Amino acid sequence: MIYLASSSPRRLELMNKITSDFKIIKPTFDESLISKDSMHLALEESKGKAKSVQKLVESDSCIIACDTIVTYLDKVFLKPIDLKDAFNTLKFLSDKTHTVISGYTIIYKDKIISKEIKTDVTFNKLSDEEILNYINTSYVLDKAGSYAIQDNKKYCLIKSITGSLDNVIGFPVDEIKQDLIELKVI
Repeated sequence: MIYLASSSPRRLELMNKITSDFKIIKPTFDESLISKDSMHLALEESKGKAKSVQKLVESDSCIIACDTIVTYLDKVFLKPIDLKDAFNTLKFLSDKTHTVISGYTIIYKDKIISKEIKTDVTFNKLSDEEILNYINTSYVLDKAGSYAIQDNKKYCLIKSITGSLDNVIGFPVDEIKQDLIELKVI
């Protein structure tokens, strides 16, 4: 059995691009145990999530966990604590290229695969009014970097991306699928 260690509706939707034969299980990992300044935070959190689920399922199960952060130079942007934090993050990222990093971990039998996938995203120059309109009409509090790339058609936040769109959404489908094929899980 394949278990997706996540409660994210976006990851569930993207996992369905790989297979519909999986179950969701919420990880019990305490994310406060990891330094929030680490550029490898997403990878470390995915490992913790996967290992917390491994204790709850059969030993021959396949577990997939993923986490995503937004970075600019050496600064890490997580989910905002409130709308003011979201505004400040989007104001900071305006007219800049930042990097979205998803770390994922797959545990299957005696094998563990952990990888980081990076995508560069360039924002348009955003006015305060555009940022306020966005954060007041979209749910941004559960999104690393305070935005969802899926909202771009309506709000025109993003000028360009270099890399995987699915990675920016929070689940690098192509890379995970390739690893599952190599492990002979799918």
